[in-house]
Amino acid sequence: MNMLRQFTFICVFFITTFQCYANDKDIILSDNNADATYQLLSNAFASLDPQKMTNVYTKNGIYISARSELSIVHGHDELYKVYEKYFNSLKNHNSSIDLKFRVTNRFVDTQTVHDIGYYLVTVIPSEETKQPPRQHAGKFMITLNKQSNGRWGIWSEANSKSPNSSFINAKKVDGLYFDKYQPIEHYMLNKDE
Repeated sequence: MNMLRQFTFICVFFITTFQCYANDKDIILSDNNADATYQLLSNAFASLDPQKMTNVYTKNGIYISARSELSIVHGHDELYKVYEKYFNSLKNHNSSIDLKFRVTNRFVDTQTVHDIGYYLVTVIPSEETKQPPRQHAGKFMITLNKQSNGRWGIWSEANSKSPNSSFINAKKVDGLYFDKYQPIEHYMLNKDE
């Protein structure tokens, strides 16, 4: 009987772990996996695709940026414009970007998940600039809403600046999303990949 329980546990683990991947490697937000949102955000940033970024939000999603000159952004059309402008500036400089998250607090009810934590952005300039990668961190609060199709989407997101040490020193909380920290040197060693 113990062997059957172990087998069942292993099957459930692998199904849960891999349920967020489709054949084309795009992540699907399942009913039980609000954490997949963070991998979607990271993948959208890495791809520099504003449509992928916009698709992580609900249709009426709201974004409140740490940048004081940016007003509150409402809905897919405005979100697309914000991310298109940001991603185009990176593309114009042949830069790439990496985004990491560490969720430190979570409140869950039937239709929403409220997460609080830290993010770390690494901008990797093109080789020809001879500039090193640079990092900046911040705090975030994200509210995910379960949509009518059963998938989670960002209903609201707000962030503010924070020292990099806030991300680095954030403590892992069991059951919450937690990316590994990669120091600047990691990106310098892996620039050719």
